[in-house]
Amino acid sequence: MEDSQKIHILSRELISVFDELEQETKEVVLEHIQDCNECRQLFNELAEGNYPMLELSEEVEIKPLKKLVQFNHGLKWLFISIRALILFYILYSSFHFYNWELSADAAIEYIKSATFMFYFPAAIFLSVFTMTFFTKRWVILSILFDLGVIFFLDTLISIFY
Repeated sequence: MEDSQKIHILSRELISVFDELEQETKEVVLEHIQDCNECRQLFNELAEGNYPMLELSEEVEIKPLKKLVQFNHGLKWLFISIRALILFYILYSSFHFYNWELSADAAIEYIKSATFMFYFPAAIFLSVFTMTFFTKRWVILSILFDLGVIFFLDTLISIFY
């Protein structure tokens, strides 16, 4: 099989996940799209939101690359959910167990300590997995979000209360 045929096959697979690709890979796919009418048409259809429909008459096996994309989307939602659950626990327990009218300072201190005790270790754990499975953009976004929560959650709550 020729290199151009290999690039054609890979480009057809990668067009569906074009937004998730690294910049160098995007450039290779775009270069191929300029020369290949079939891939250009597929790219334009997906860009317009017209996804090609498959016939339901026969079973279609999900290709490994698509399984990987589905796995990554599932992991993203799992990591976001873990962070949200920990934050919900911290905020719920501070509002539930403290009388904010009488001891707002104690509740803020509880938020600070619970953030350090529960959220900080989870953020480190999730950041390691984010570095393993996702692109640099996701790593940077998750680290910035985690730092914002760790350093500014108590300040944000005290502003609103």
